[in-house]
Amino acid sequence: MQIDTSVPPGTPPVRPWKTALVMTAIGVLLIAGFVAIGAVLHIVPVYAGLLLLWYWTSVAHSDLRALAPAVIGGLVGAGLSYLLQTGAAMGSVAMIVAALGLMIVVLFVVIAGRLPLVCNASTMLYITVFNAPALQKAEDFRQVILATVLGLIWFGVCIGVLESLARRPAVEVSVGIA
Repeated sequence: MQIDTSVPPGTPPVRPWKTALVMTAIGVLLIAGFVAIGAVLHIVPVYAGLLLLWYWTSVAHSDLRALAPAVIGGLVGAGLSYLLQTGAAMGSVAMIVAALGLMIVVLFVVIAGRLPLVCNASTMLYITVFNAPALQKAEDFRQVILATVLGLIWFGVCIGVLESLARRPAVEVSVGIA
């Protein structure tokens, strides 16, 4: 068996230009709508919802069945990061050790393939991003959680509707020439 090495693993499928253009336009509209809703609701870290979108569309390929684990995992990762940030801000060694200990347990559970609804790649992505020093020093994790939930609602509903529209049979239109 020969392995095709011309395309790196994880590369999206090649799509016709028109399809890619339509998908890009839809993506831009979804993101712009999400940013606008975030601004109206005063949810500042909209990147948390965009992180969910990236994970769900890139890793889980927009599978609606993967949305709940992506969100729950992301919220667990954000929660653990919040615990670590709070411990650091309070100077609580016990809280820092507890947060790091829980992160190690979560890592083990992910590697072991257990509790995939709660501990998954989304969890690890959120832990990684939200423990970046520049973010952790001043991030409001309540806003991160709100942005993630807003991302769930906005992107989940929009993509669900788009998928259901895409599954509908095309209506044939015939033009009669008399």
